[in-house]
Amino acid sequence: MKISELSEKNFTEEFVGRLLFDGLDYRGEQGSIIMVLGSRKAWEYRVPYAAEIFPESGAQKMLFSGGAVQDSPFGCLPEYKSMLMAAEKLGVDGRIVLTEKRSVSTAENFAFSREILDSELHGNGRVIVVTAAYHMRRALLLAEKILPEYEFIAAPTDLGHTTKLGWALTEKGRRTAYDECLKLKYYAQKGMIENIEI
Repeated sequence: MKISELSEKNFTEEFVGRLLFDGLDYRGEQGSIIMVLGSRKAWEYRVPYAAEIFPESGAQKMLFSGGAVQDSPFGCLPEYKSMLMAAEKLGVDGRIVLTEKRSVSTAENFAFSREILDSELHGNGRVIVVTAAYHMRRALLLAEKILPEYEFIAAPTDLGHTTKLGWALTEKGRRTAYDECLKLKYYAQKGMIENIEI
Protein backbone atom coordinates (compact mmCIF):
# COMPACT_ATOMS: atom_id res chain seq x y z
CA MET A 1 0.00 0.00 0.00
CA LYS A 2 1.17 3.52 -0.84
CA ILE A 3 0.90 6.41 1.62
CA SER A 4 -1.69 8.02 -0.65
CA GLU A 5 -3.96 4.99 -0.17
CA LEU A 6 -4.11 5.27 3.61
CA SER A 7 -7.52 4.98 5.24
CA GLU A 8 -8.59 5.30 8.87
CA LYS A 9 -9.63 1.66 8.70
CA ASN A 10 -5.87 0.90 8.62
CA PHE A 11 -5.29 2.76 11.87
CA THR A 12 -4.57 -0.12 14.25
CA GLU A 13 -2.11 0.58 17.04
CA GLU A 14 0.49 -1.63 15.37
CA PHE A 15 0.11 0.07 12.00
CA VAL A 16 0.16 3.65 13.28
CA GLY A 17 3.12 2.93 15.54
CA ARG A 18 5.06 1.44 12.65
CA LEU A 19 4.19 4.24 10.22
CA LEU A 20 5.05 7.12 12.53
CA PHE A 21 7.87 5.79 14.68
CA ASP A 22 9.68 2.70 13.37
CA GLY A 23 13.28 3.14 12.30
CA LEU A 24 13.51 6.77 13.35
CA ASP A 25 15.48 6.55 16.60
CA TYR A 26 18.64 8.63 16.94
CA ARG A 27 21.68 6.42 17.55
CA GLY A 28 24.43 9.00 17.73
CA GLU A 29 24.92 9.42 14.00
CA GLN A 30 27.23 12.28 13.05
CA GLY A 31 26.17 15.36 11.13
CA SER A 32 27.36 18.85 10.24
CA ILE A 33 24.35 20.85 11.49
CA ILE A 34 21.53 20.15 13.93
CA MET A 35 18.33 21.63 12.50
CA VAL A 36 15.56 22.26 15.05
CA LEU A 37 12.09 22.70 13.57
CA GLY A 38 9.86 25.33 15.13
CA SER A 39 6.59 24.66 16.94
CA ARG A 40 4.56 26.02 19.83
CA LYS A 41 6.66 23.96 22.25
CA ALA A 42 9.99 23.82 20.40
CA TRP A 43 11.61 25.91 23.13
CA GLU A 44 10.53 23.34 25.74
CA TYR A 45 11.05 19.96 24.04
CA ARG A 46 13.23 20.34 20.98
CA VAL A 47 15.89 22.88 21.96
CA PRO A 48 16.94 21.01 25.14
CA TYR A 49 17.30 17.78 23.18
CA ALA A 50 19.36 19.50 20.48
CA ALA A 51 21.62 20.95 23.20
CA GLU A 52 21.91 17.51 24.79
CA ILE A 53 23.05 15.70 21.65
CA PHE A 54 25.15 18.53 20.20
CA PRO A 55 28.48 17.76 21.93
CA GLU A 56 28.68 14.20 20.56
CA SER A 57 26.92 14.81 17.22
CA GLY A 58 29.88 16.13 15.27
CA ALA A 59 27.82 19.20 14.37
CA GLN A 60 29.47 22.59 14.21
CA LYS A 61 26.25 24.63 14.20
CA MET A 62 22.58 24.54 15.17
CA LEU A 63 19.87 25.96 12.92
CA PHE A 64 16.60 27.11 14.51
CA SER A 65 13.86 27.28 11.86
CA GLY A 66 10.48 28.88 12.51
CA GLY A 67 8.84 32.25 12.13
CA ALA A 68 5.31 31.61 13.40
CA VAL A 69 4.43 33.77 16.41
CA GLN A 70 3.61 31.64 19.45
CA ASP A 71 3.02 32.15 23.16
CA SER A 72 5.96 31.08 25.32
CA PRO A 73 7.33 31.84 28.79
CA PHE A 74 9.51 34.44 27.06
CA GLY A 75 6.50 36.25 25.61
CA CYS A 76 4.52 36.08 22.37
CA LEU A 77 7.40 35.63 19.95
CA PRO A 78 8.41 34.07 16.64
CA GLU A 79 9.47 30.48 17.23
CA TYR A 80 13.12 31.09 16.42
CA LYS A 81 13.31 33.81 19.09
CA SER A 82 11.85 31.65 21.85
CA MET A 83 14.21 28.87 20.78
CA LEU A 84 17.16 31.27 20.98
CA MET A 85 16.14 32.34 24.48
CA ALA A 86 15.72 28.75 25.62
CA ALA A 87 19.14 27.87 24.19
CA GLU A 88 20.73 30.80 25.99
CA LYS A 89 19.25 29.60 29.29
CA LEU A 90 20.78 26.18 28.60
CA GLY A 91 24.22 27.73 28.09
CA VAL A 92 24.35 27.22 24.32
CA ASP A 93 26.93 29.54 22.74
CA GLY A 94 24.96 31.95 20.58
CA ARG A 95 27.79 32.00 18.03
CA ILE A 96 26.96 28.47 16.91
CA VAL A 97 23.27 29.18 16.30
CA LEU A 98 21.83 30.12 12.90
CA THR A 99 18.22 31.22 12.46
CA GLU A 100 15.64 30.90 9.71
CA LYS A 101 12.95 33.48 10.48
CA ARG A 102 10.13 33.21 7.91
CA SER A 103 8.73 29.66 7.87
CA VAL A 104 5.28 28.86 9.20
CA SER A 105 5.05 25.22 8.08
CA THR A 106 7.26 22.14 7.96
CA ALA A 107 7.70 22.44 4.20
CA GLU A 108 8.77 26.06 4.61
CA ASN A 109 11.23 25.06 7.37
CA PHE A 110 13.23 23.24 4.71
CA ALA A 111 12.54 25.46 1.71
CA PHE A 112 13.46 28.66 3.54
CA SER A 113 16.54 27.05 5.14
CA ARG A 114 18.09 26.14 1.79
CA GLU A 115 20.16 29.32 1.55
CA ILE A 116 21.55 28.87 5.07
CA LEU A 117 22.36 25.19 4.53
CA ASP A 118 23.98 25.91 1.17
CA SER A 119 26.11 28.64 2.74
CA GLU A 120 27.27 26.34 5.52
CA LEU A 121 27.47 22.99 3.75
CA HIS A 122 27.85 23.97 0.08
CA GLY A 123 25.22 21.52 -1.15
CA ASN A 124 26.68 18.42 0.46
CA GLY A 125 26.40 17.20 4.04
CA ARG A 126 24.43 15.52 6.78
CA VAL A 127 21.74 17.41 8.66
CA ILE A 128 20.44 16.09 11.99
CA VAL A 129 16.74 17.00 12.27
CA VAL A 130 15.17 17.54 15.69
CA THR A 131 11.39 17.50 15.85
CA ALA A 132 8.65 15.63 17.71
CA ALA A 133 8.77 11.85 17.30
CA TYR A 134 5.29 11.62 15.78
CA HIS A 135 6.15 14.37 13.27
CA MET A 136 9.52 12.95 12.20
CA ARG A 137 8.37 10.71 9.31
CA ARG A 138 6.67 13.60 7.51
CA ALA A 139 9.54 15.98 8.27
CA LEU A 140 12.12 13.63 6.76
CA LEU A 141 10.03 12.90 3.68
CA LEU A 142 9.59 16.63 3.12
CA ALA A 143 13.30 17.28 3.67
CA GLU A 144 14.26 14.60 1.16
CA LYS A 145 11.85 15.99 -1.44
CA ILE A 146 12.78 19.67 -0.98
CA LEU A 147 16.53 19.30 -0.34
CA PRO A 148 17.57 16.03 -1.99
CA GLU A 149 21.23 17.04 -2.09
CA TYR A 150 21.51 16.63 1.69
CA GLU A 151 21.34 13.54 3.88
CA PHE A 152 18.93 13.88 6.81
CA ILE A 153 19.26 12.08 10.12
CA ALA A 154 16.32 11.69 12.50
CA ALA A 155 16.77 12.83 16.11
CA PRO A 156 13.23 12.78 17.52
CA THR A 157 12.16 14.21 20.83
CA ASP A 158 9.74 11.84 22.49
CA LEU A 159 7.83 13.92 25.02
CA GLY A 160 4.26 15.12 25.45
CA HIS A 161 0.99 13.33 24.67
CA THR A 162 2.04 11.62 21.46
CA THR A 163 5.10 9.54 22.34
CA LYS A 164 6.34 6.37 20.68
CA LEU A 165 5.14 4.15 23.52
CA GLY A 166 2.31 6.26 24.94
CA TRP A 167 0.44 7.81 22.02
CA ALA A 168 -2.44 5.30 22.18
CA LEU A 169 -3.05 5.77 25.91
CA THR A 170 -4.95 9.07 25.67
CA GLU A 171 -7.60 10.44 23.34
CA LYS A 172 -5.39 13.46 22.59
CA GLY A 173 -2.45 11.24 21.72
CA ARG A 174 -4.55 9.03 19.45
CA ARG A 175 -6.12 11.99 17.65
CA THR A 176 -2.73 13.63 17.09
CA ALA A 177 -1.28 10.39 15.72
CA TYR A 178 -4.27 9.76 13.43
CA ASP A 179 -4.18 13.35 12.18
CA GLU A 180 -0.47 12.96 11.40
CA CYS A 181 -1.19 9.81 9.36
CA LEU A 182 -3.84 11.71 7.39
CA LYS A 183 -1.38 14.55 6.77
CA LEU A 184 1.07 12.04 5.33
CA LYS A 185 -1.69 10.80 3.00
CA TYR A 186 -2.57 14.36 1.92
CA TYR A 187 1.07 15.32 1.31
CA ALA A 188 1.61 12.18 -0.79
CA GLN A 189 -1.53 12.82 -2.83
CA LYS A 190 -0.36 16.38 -3.52
CA GLY A 191 3.13 15.23 -4.54
CA MET A 192 4.77 17.09 -1.66
CA ILE A 193 6.47 13.90 -0.43
CA GLU A 194 7.44 10.66 -2.15
CA ASN A 195 4.48 8.30 -2.26
CA ILE A 196 6.35 5.43 -0.65
CA GLU A 197 5.16 1.90 0.07
CA ILE A 198 4.18 1.33 3.70
